[in-house]
Amino acid sequence: MQPDLQRIISELKKETCPQRIRDQVRGRIAARESAAPRLRYAIPAVFVALVLVCGLLVGQWRMRENLREQAKLAQLTRERVHVAHQAEEALGLVGSVLIDAGNHSEKIISDRTIPPLRDSLETARNKIIQHINL
Repeated sequence: MQPDLQRIISELKKETCPQRIRDQVRGRIAARESAAPRLRYAIPAVFVALVLVCGLLVGQWRMRENLREQAKLAQLTRERVHVAHQAEEALGLVGSVLIDAGNHSEKIISDRTIPPLRDSLETARNKIIQHINL
């Protein structure tokens, strides 16, 4: 565009144009030329900014996923601990029922079977003693 600019300026100098119009034309041409380098740097800058934003979004998404997984793991751990406590309580209840049943059975056995056995043993001893004395 530089040769075109020089040609336009030389043609404008040949023309009988007021200086004010020439200055306006130079300003417009300079504005167009200065806009092109800005655009040249703006596109890569926008691309870099877009990549950074996408990287940040992906990083944030991964962090959220990690937090969700940790929350699920913590919830599973709490549930497992709760189930273990419930199982402990259930086994404790079953054990106490079995101990109570054993104590009750022992009492019944000792109350119902020992006196008749003792009586029968004494009866047998008395019979043997009477038999020996005869």
